[in-house]
Amino acid sequence: MAHYAPVTLEPESRWMLDLFRSSVETVPAYRKVMADNGVKPEEIRTVADFAALPPVTKENYLTAFDLNELMPNSDITLVGTWSTSSGSSGRPSFWGRGRLANRQSTRLHARILRKWGAAHRSTLLVNCFAQGDWIAGSYTFRAIAELAEYGLPLVGVVNPGIDVEAARRDIAMLGRYYEQVVIAGYPPSVRDILDGAGSEVLDQNLRLLLAGESITEDWRDGVLGMMRQSGRVDDVCLIYGTADFGMVGYETPSTIALRRRAHADSKLDAELFRGEAATATFVEIDSSMRYAEADSTGRLIFTVDNSMPLVRYRMNDEGSVFTVAEVAAMAAEHGHRTRIRVDGPDAKFVVLRGRRDVAMSFYAVKIYPEPIRFALSGPTFSSAATGRFVAVRTHDERLRPGLGLRVQLRAGARVPDGFVEVMRDRVDAAMVAASTEYRELRGLIGDVAAPQVTLHEFDSPHFRNAIKDIWQEEA
Repeated sequence: MAHYAPVTLEPESRWMLDLFRSSVETVPAYRKVMADNGVKPEEIRTVADFAALPPVTKENYLTAFDLNELMPNSDITLVGTWSTSSGSSGRPSFWGRGRLANRQSTRLHARILRKWGAAHRSTLLVNCFAQGDWIAGSYTFRAIAELAEYGLPLVGVVNPGIDVEAARRDIAMLGRYYEQVVIAGYPPSVRDILDGAGSEVLDQNLRLLLAGESITEDWRDGVLGMMRQSGRVDDVCLIYGTADFGMVGYETPSTIALRRRAHADSKLDAELFRGEAATATFVEIDSSMRYAEADSTGRLIFTVDNSMPLVRYRMNDEGSVFTVAEVAAMAAEHGHRTRIRVDGPDAKFVVLRGRRDVAMSFYAVKIYPEPIRFALSGPTFSSAATGRFVAVRTHDERLRPGLGLRVQLRAGARVPDGFVEVMRDRVDAAMVAASTEYRELRGLIGDVAAPQVTLHEFDSPHFRNAIKDIWQEEA
């Protein structure tokens, strides 16, 4: 066993350095990766040393070894619950969670629900995440079922999954016995539940807990209007989560307020969100549970303890990490002097701007969903369209490539004249603004590059309830 000289570090740094050391000593896969990279564990003594460690990825670590080799002492029994990723970025992977991961999940969910008064207000959480192998449904249920141990005995849970009618039934029949109802699910599915629901659903005191994809502030305002709760922006909370290790962080009143201010302040937007406030996700994290970094290419790196420990694990999520002091200074510099409130001494902020591996290639240009989602979320289209879409690579009779966009209509929607043309122009403009590559392509080939919009009925086969929205496919 290596000898480690004593060092004095902040508590945040101590736990992740301890995790590194224990992983080298007990996790066969991690020990081999570090040895192959010439890392001498006894020399990793400071935060700077830690930051220089080679990151592990899905390719060089998680899929390169047998599952048991990713666990301390190759002990597969450390896993209590297995889940799979959705496969949105490739082949689904298995992820194991143990007791520590479950405790942390419950603590993080408890913080969100406390903001909604669940410590003294009877609360029903309607878990509309997919059940089965996918993480979100079981992860949420397990956390909510154990909330009583964290001082929240007034919270009950029901699990209709992604069945819209079942969710409405549960809210209508059970929700009336509670002081508030939290609908938890993927943004498109939750919107479908609200869109067209009757008063037996919409007259209740509703909150939304979301995960799975980003939302825009127009989208937030739109669903609050459906809930008859306009202006109560804190009643919608988006989680940044991942199948890899569960919840990363969550929105707070401070993150929501700052993001909304950045919409109207291009300088704050540029500094905090790199000009992408409209589509970025902005959350608070707890660095005593999730140690976050951003590398020189803008990709996020996380260190998380679990039955499958992850030390400097780099996903393809792109973003930034800020301290509370840094965010407060940015806000003050641009004239926004609202106090930045956080949930604990180890709080930091993470900006998630998107994923490198969730893109469509069109004329070798990467097309990402966020600008399209942003364009469709505004009030111009929300009266007739749900915001769901599928991008499609097409070919004409001469085999020239094209970009199609299937858009889902609301049930019984009336489409005004010129609706498709306006939608096409808005999406095109959003893509031009978001991507210099697409802007150059647009200048080279003109309207051929513009998306061709087609509208589809609410119950179209293209939009039947899926585990998560698949936003791209071949024609």
